[in-house]
Amino acid sequence: MVRERDQPDLPDDPRDAALAWFVRMESGDADAADRRAFHSWLAQDPAHRREYDRLAGLWGDLDRVPDPRKDRRAAPTRRRFLAFGAMGGAAACAAALGGVAVLTGWPGDLKTGIGERRTVTLDDGSVLTLDADSAVAVAFTPAERRVRLTGGRAHFVTAPDSGRPFVVTCADGRIATADASFVVHRCLDSVVVAVESGTASLTTGMAPPLPIAAGQSRSYGPDGPGPLLSQGVAVENAWRHGRLVFQGQPLDAVIADLNRYHPARIVLWDRPLAGLRFDGSVDISRPDAALNAILRTLPLRTLRPVPGLVIIRSV
Repeated sequence: MVRERDQPDLPDDPRDAALAWFVRMESGDADAADRRAFHSWLAQDPAHRREYDRLAGLWGDLDRVPDPRKDRRAAPTRRRFLAFGAMGGAAACAAALGGVAVLTGWPGDLKTGIGERRTVTLDDGSVLTLDADSAVAVAFTPAERRVRLTGGRAHFVTAPDSGRPFVVTCADGRIATADASFVVHRCLDSVVVAVESGTASLTTGMAPPLPIAAGQSRSYGPDGPGPLLSQGVAVENAWRHGRLVFQGQPLDAVIADLNRYHPARIVLWDRPLAGLRFDGSVDISRPDAALNAILRTLPLRTLRPVPGLVIIRSV
């Protein structure tokens, strides 16, 4: 006769208990007695199944959504993701933040990894600086100098060229200038353009171009361009000086920015958490301290079920 193993001491909170079971069942060490105890726990209360399925679904998303912490050429598997955490992702992030690579005469596509910033001098003399986990594609022609920002954030200092405008495309917007210094930031649901010097024009959809002067910023999204703001330039440039600055940003946008620097993947357990607002400035050279600073101001706590994964949930 097979004797059932006693269930382990579990937290009273179904979410915490689900996490304890999830770690055990995903560890690879669970035996037949563990599995029987696990299925018995699931059957005790519908909340148990609901919370476990929620966590399993969140973990499954890591297989479906490519993560920048992994080798971009490799398939996005959980095994590779966990291997990153075990191999010291924090050390790799710190090393990348220690310096900025400078390349010259670079054509084609350019990407940066987690915690990596890169400065590139383009063929026309313009200087492009990529934020961490960002990507661009460059295509210069006799008619125009075009850069497509496919993800993340970039700072541009354009070289004067009377014959060819400098054009940055991102999502469904087009930013054009003859000579300017500016930032383009692809956020979760919008794009922000912040002009330091010179002037630029923004075109979205079929609308006429909108000017953006030095010291001004403007966002645009699916509903078109937002209002012109006489602020935001310093906020959008803070990453170049080692900071991330947020002014009433929703938590999902804050975490998206921090994820470009943190060695672990940070995810929100509950969708309503995405709407919480955060104001503050954090040091991107210390990404875990930055995360803790954010959490101290909000009713949240973290779970770290496996290396390389941080789950944020409500208290």
